[in-house]
Parts: sequence; C-alpha cells; structure tokens
Amino acid sequence: MTKLNLLYASEMGTAMEVADNVSEIAKNKSIDVDQAELNDVSMDDLLTMNKVLIVTSTTGDGDLPMMGEMFWEELSKAEIDLKNIEYSVCALGDSSHFHFCGAGKKVDEKLEELGAKKILERHECDGDTEGYEEWAAISLEKLGF
Repeated sequence: MTKLNLLYASEMGTAMEVADNVSEIAKNKSIDVDQAELNDVSMDDLLTMNKVLIVTSTTGDGDLPMMGEMFWEELSKAEIDLKNIEYSVCALGDSSHFHFCGAGKKVDEKLEELGAKKILERHECDGDTEGYEEWAAISLEKLGF
C-alpha cells in the first residue's frame, strides 16, 4: 500500500497543527502516513516519495520557517527528477505582508519545475487555517486514497 508523506515547516506551531490534523484525517481513512518536518527530509528521501502533501507557513520576506530552511536550501539548488511525485501544498500566510504565502509558493514552484505532478492547486490560508480540511480531503482523493 502506498504511503502518504506529510511534510511541514512551522514557525509558531500553526502549520504543524494543520499537519497533525491532516494526519488524523488521513489515518481515519486508514491511510499509512509518514509525517516529517521538512528539515528532516533530504533530497535522497524526496526521490523515494510518491504521494506528498506539504504544509508550510511563511516568515520574513517570503522565507520558510527554521523547520524548513535546510530543506529549501537543498531543494532550491537541486537538479533532480521528481516525476514520480504527486503533490499539493497548503501555504499559510498573511496577505498584509508583501510576500504572501511566499514559502509555499517557492516550494510549489520548485517541485513543479523538477517534474513533480501537482494534483491540486496550492491552497493559501490568509491569517488563519480556513479551508485546509477541504484541501486535505480533495488532495487525498486526487492522490488516490
């Protein structure tokens, strides 16, 4: 059975909470979930994944939180083929900032550039987590779970 890789980067805990809740939604559907902080995922790890959901908040000037800085540093320079990955991103941000959901946008665009197949457009939360449950449900369905 295929496993869901649920990856997150959180600064104040909100993205981690969303990831925990998405994990519960998946487990309630008897989906095998491997949940990890983005910094714990190497490019070699990423190459072994097939079904990926990413939840990240944004800090600073559209940057990934500390939990995702090392991952982004490697991903941004990577020249790997991710055609075996189907994914979607849930980006948390605040539209009062210039780089609204910048971290999620950067990761989303780079994954697509490396050949990963986006199964659902990026969901952007503005100052809250509204809509993530619907994003999770549709993403899981489109991933074939």
